[in-house]
Amino acid sequence: MFKKIKKMISSTETLKPSSPVPIEEYIELPVKTYEGNELVKIKVCELEDFKDSTEISVLVEAGYLVIANTIDLERDIDDDYAKVLTDLKNKLRNTGKIVRLCETKIMAVPSNTIIEKIVKEKKD
Repeated sequence: MFKKIKKMISSTETLKPSSPVPIEEYIELPVKTYEGNELVKIKVCELEDFKDSTEISVLVEAGYLVIANTIDLERDIDDDYAKVLTDLKNKLRNTGKIVRLCETKIMAVPSNTIIEKIVKEKKD
């Protein structure tokens, strides 16, 4: 490979496109599957006031994924509820993360959790 690159850089010769690799030459990589040894703990609750905010932060610190029902965050949010959300965010600053799932649900997860959004490629 390096010889081809060196030859291409040092001369005016261009690389010829390689022929397609037959499917038989591909190597199947092992995929790590869920062994079932480690439990994923999930709690579902309501987020209505500061007491609920404290309970959620304690559960997240204990390693739970917490799905909380909220008011409609698009239409019904007011200053008091915004303070409850801010309180929860501040309590989870070092121990977890908050993700909005939809208009009426949030998920609080421990900081060792990785959240990734799957983006589908658009077909032309």
